[in-house]
Formats: sequence, C-alpha cells, structure tokens
Amino acid sequence: MIDLRSGRLLLLSKHQLPMTTQTTLETILLVEDEPAVRQLFAQALTRAGYTVHEARNGQEAMKVFDQHGESIHMLLTDMKMPYMGGAELAHQLRARRRTLKLLCISGYPGNLDAELAVDFLAKPFSREELLRKVREVLDK
Repeated sequence: MIDLRSGRLLLLSKHQLPMTTQTTLETILLVEDEPAVRQLFAQALTRAGYTVHEARNGQEAMKVFDQHGESIHMLLTDMKMPYMGGAELAHQLRARRRTLKLLCISGYPGNLDAELAVDFLAKPFSREELLRKVREVLDK
C-alpha cells in the first residue's frame, strides 16, 4: 500500500489492509431486532457494496418499504422478532411485490413454510457465508 501523503510504500499485514468496497446496484432491507447483530450485518453488507436500509422489526420494515420499496431488491429478515415476525413480514411484502428476493435468517429454524425455507441461513454464520448467500439469492 502506498501512503499518498508521503509517497512511501507501507508494508501491511492482511489484517491491517482497509476493506475495499465495490459498489453494487442492489439495495437490501435488513430486518433484525438485536441491535449489535443488525449493526454487524449492515456493516458487512455495506462494505461489500450493497445499499442497506435497516429496521428493528416487521412494523418498521413495512414503513421503510413504503418509503423505499421500489429500490429494494431483497428482504433479509430474522424470523423471530417482536410485533411482527419475519414470516408475516415476508408474506406481506411479497404480496405487494412478488419479485422481491427473500433471505430468511434465524437461530431457531423450527417450522418454516416451504416458500420461506427455500433461502434460509441458520445463525450463527460467518460474514463470508452471509455475503455468499446474499449474492446467491440476488443472482436467482
């Protein structure tokens, strides 16, 4: 890496290299009730070049979708949340826009209906697993 201010070549370990971001045209609505988890997911997605709208629960997600729905390519939602869970949210948003991509995540896979179980990621998962699955779903 070159320090642009001094023009010197800096030798950095791979852990010191800055995250490179590449811009994509896709926007993700991320719905997760745990603030720390939501922040980690949003950061990983943003660094990978996605535009991310965040919501704490299904009710908030509906409001975000009302404002930005036309630009949202994927709903990435936790399944167990207060007020409105991920399954109800997914069904409501898919009723409004059938082409909306969907990736469900949960630490409690339990009983998902067939439509929602198609693209599912069980917690815990790595950043790489999240990004790989997001790309896979968007590319379908």
